Amino acid sequence: MNTVSIINDLQVIAAMFESEFENFPGSDKVRKIRREAFNKFLELGFPLKNNEEYKYSSTEKLFKEELCWFSSIKNISKIDYQAYRDKNKDTNHIFLLNGELVAEESELNYRSEDFIVCDLKTAAVKYPALFEMHYGTNVIEFNDAFAQLNIAMASKGIFIYIAANADIKKPIQINNICDSSNYDVIHTHHLIVADSFSRANIIETFNSSDTSKKYLLNTLAEVKVGENASINYYKLQIENEFAVQINTTQVTQLQHSHFDTNVVTLGGKWLRNNLNIVLKGMNCESHLNGLQVLTKQQHVDNHTLVDHQMPHCQSNQLYKGILNDKSTGVFNGKIFVRKDAQKTNAYQSSKNMLLSDDAVMNTKPQLEIYADDVKCSHGSSTGQLDENALFYLRARGLSPDSAKALLMYAYAVDVIQTIKIESYKNYLDGLIEKCFE
Repeated sequence: MNTVSIINDLQVIAAMFESEFENFPGSDKVRKIRREAFNKFLELGFPLKNNEEYKYSSTEKLFKEELCWFSSIKNISKIDYQAYRDKNKDTNHIFLLNGELVAEESELNYRSEDFIVCDLKTAAVKYPALFEMHYGTNVIEFNDAFAQLNIAMASKGIFIYIAANADIKKPIQINNICDSSNYDVIHTHHLIVADSFSRANIIETFNSSDTSKKYLLNTLAEVKVGENASINYYKLQIENEFAVQINTTQVTQLQHSHFDTNVVTLGGKWLRNNLNIVLKGMNCESHLNGLQVLTKQQHVDNHTLVDHQMPHCQSNQLYKGILNDKSTGVFNGKIFVRKDAQKTNAYQSSKNMLLSDDAVMNTKPQLEIYADDVKCSHGSSTGQLDENALFYLRARGLSPDSAKALLMYAYAVDVIQTIKIESYKNYLDGLIEKCFE
């Protein structure tokens, strides 16, 4: 078992990369992308406190214990897959255990020329042209060490291709289940390609098989939304209190496309969510929503970047946080409007509620605008429960706990209401209610 105990000791990782290089899925062109990504990873190094993008989320604390890099993880626990299906019955369920597709438990009988779902290794062999066209091509310029390491090393994950004009009625749910006996590092990489005029709904959940096991999940999803295509992509993070996750989503939109995303974080110890959306065509529309409900010493960092490259595009961001105990949150959102992106309409809002004196929220909304005919705004607020509202509810017979729970639920629910999959929205609604009981 290979471990790295010192943050700058990258030689072990480099040796492992070289030893496995020929076994990574993909053509020579893909391997070239992998090598470029690994060289960039070595150049960047792991982000420390002096890295502005990780100012409030230094990774140094992640390396206080030895991580098992790229170890071969064997399933230890018996997984009750039916229990996951029962939580949301109105979807086609796909199961990944430590990043590997569990084909016998996954609903893969809907593969056709219009709709392909398979694991990453199968995609590289059966659909080499599509795999080569999309793997790593949109992330190589992203200056994040973990994303580059994922491009270089990942061989696990899901490939989803939705052909032109296909309308996938039933939502696809990707269930990531981690079952690690050590502090293992797990890399997963998803390729999601929606061709022109296609439509699909995708839900991705992150779960721990055991409440006491620790791991680091480094996951990256590349999403290509073609002309006039529409994708709703929702994520739910409900891992155990020892889980560490770096989650990157890289989206490219072509003209007249629509992309909605919603990230709900209820579990995990230390999480970093990178969401980068590039609007490469005219008349694109993007909606970014997020909710985090944190307790104990949880740490969650949401970083968003919306890159408006063409005119007549619209983006909206709404992120809310409810923080208790000694939890910490970060929101760093950037709207980038290029010179040619006239008639851009972009809005960003970060709202947070602190329930204890020890909870901390760091927000940094940013606008970088080089066009002169745009409507862009951003805002941030952090406060506590409204005492007048509490008094109003108490005066009508509610107990102190019930009044607080009702106010917190009302504060969070508008983020949940943006979800367009009714069954999933109802499931989340129940989870949120339980958080405030």
